[in-house]
Amino acid sequence: MKKLYLSVAFVLAFFFTAEAQLNVNATGNLFGVGTGLPDSLRPYSTDKGARTVHYAGDLDGDSKIEFIGTDYTNGGRVHVWELSASNTLELVWSSARRSGISSGSTPRWVRTGDLDGDGNKEIIFPLTSGTADFEIHVYEYQGLGDNNYGTEPAFILPANYFAAQGVGNFRTNREVGTVADFDGDGLDELIMSNRDHGVYILGVFGSFPGFASWQLEGGDPAVVTANSKVFSVSHWESQLADVAGNDKPIIVNMHWNFMGFWGIKPRGTDSYSYPDTGVVGFYSEVTRGTLGDHVGYMGFTVADVDGDGSDEIGAVLYGGDSLTYGLGLLNFSAQDTGLYIFDPSKFGVISPNGWTAGGATAGSFWGIGSGDFNGNGKTEILLGGTNEYNIVAVEYNGSGSLLDPANYTNTVYYDGQKPRIWAFVDIYDSVGTIVDTVFTESPFISKFTKAFDSDGDGALEIAAAYQSIYDSTTIRNYVWNAGTSTYDLTTTTKVNNERKINLIHFEATSTGLELKELDFISPDDYVLAQNFPNPFNPSTMLRFSLPVDKQISLKIYDMLGNEVKTLINNEFLAKGSYEMNWDGTSNAGAKVASGNYVAELQFGNFTKTIKMQMLK
Repeated sequence: MKKLYLSVAFVLAFFFTAEAQLNVNATGNLFGVGTGLPDSLRPYSTDKGARTVHYAGDLDGDSKIEFIGTDYTNGGRVHVWELSASNTLELVWSSARRSGISSGSTPRWVRTGDLDGDGNKEIIFPLTSGTADFEIHVYEYQGLGDNNYGTEPAFILPANYFAAQGVGNFRTNREVGTVADFDGDGLDELIMSNRDHGVYILGVFGSFPGFASWQLEGGDPAVVTANSKVFSVSHWESQLADVAGNDKPIIVNMHWNFMGFWGIKPRGTDSYSYPDTGVVGFYSEVTRGTLGDHVGYMGFTVADVDGDGSDEIGAVLYGGDSLTYGLGLLNFSAQDTGLYIFDPSKFGVISPNGWTAGGATAGSFWGIGSGDFNGNGKTEILLGGTNEYNIVAVEYNGSGSLLDPANYTNTVYYDGQKPRIWAFVDIYDSVGTIVDTVFTESPFISKFTKAFDSDGDGALEIAAAYQSIYDSTTIRNYVWNAGTSTYDLTTTTKVNNERKINLIHFEATSTGLELKELDFISPDDYVLAQNFPNPFNPSTMLRFSLPVDKQISLKIYDMLGNEVKTLINNEFLAKGSYEMNWDGTSNAGAKVASGNYVAELQFGNFTKTIKMQMLK
């Protein structure tokens, strides 16, 4: 177990073969072992990190909350981490590896829900196969066992599942996904878009595993003849928003087509109204003709910035001609009922350069989140940046137009990790005098979770996924060459980054957000030592250590995988070290034959094993 000050949990793996210039031995990183070799149970095996972290709530009904993080490696996977009452975050489950398959940098999102309505929560995420759209995988809590979500998906949605109904391949490389009970029937639905840019609402009929099937609840081409493929391109995200403040939310859809917005109205069980494209206000490209072809790349946030009960839509601008990385806002009112409410006049940029709150003259934002962290009834919109302006809160001052940036305050809620981390530091030397030092690429927030209160103390919390966290900082020294009038690279040095942390957990304070101090538990912290003596006759001692209170089993197997002896059967043991004697007998009480045996420590969804030899 490793104490993390200032942060928790998702950890970038380090390079195990360090260059000769590395001046700190890279063996102290999470998921590494003292030999410098990887633990076989570690989740992240490269430096690509976690694109998304999702707050899942209590998935398995044990009164402990879980986070889920994405992982591009091993064909694309997700990992579940459980936050216990003793302020520890433990890796408790990982989805199956896909050997020999490129993940195509997926999954980019992960969500949880109950699609079949049986009360067992599901983990839902997309996968590609190389560059090809592939499948949506659905893992389900098995109903028994601690964080037992199975070893294979309980249900799968192939990308071409509805091809016979005229729906093209679903896109499985989208940046964000949405799972919610859109129609209020007690079952969650999944929104997907296809290569033709249509938006579809998918439900599940029946219960899985078993006789379940996907159904097209919204967007069936036989019913909806004017889906968004008729008027826009590149669907990006959909969310429920109560834009009129009348407790009748609509589904707001955003497209990468000059930040185009439109809506879908839920009308009861498995029923949705798509707009009439002949009516003014059904769709609006709010940055066309002004700021260029923008989109909210990491999605948008639904926030009631003035506390009037009517939701606004906030998104970080990306891809256009001007005000890139500014915060745009769509403002609605109580009169904006129905679907024909979208208009460029309702859009404005309320924070064009939020990084100046941290003293920067230029900058960029990617992640976006929201919550009433100071408890004043108005929702702050959080922008995820980098050093000096890592999290900037944009808050409405309480009066004036919601679309005027002068009516907002930009405040740095968190200025980033210290000491600062950079990918490259370039030092320029001119005749013995350092004339410039250039710092390049620092960790940035890619996505936020939704706001939550894990400990019920009334203080909101939020977690953020980080990217661009490298195993080391490369320091490059350049010296002026008068003969060529250029700077020549003279030396390159790599300095180990001991803080390869991909997720940070924050809690609201009176002045902003503070980092929560947690202990991080990985499978490597569970120890099954080599038995002693070994070889042995007639008995041997097994020693193991548990980093937390845990339900475990300790069993002996022969080399064919047959169970020989159960020493501990699914018992709950307190944190600590233990010894257990095996007297060389089977469960039936018979003496076992000479040969090799395997001792296996089972803890949750993971195991540790050792090989032993009985000699007579």
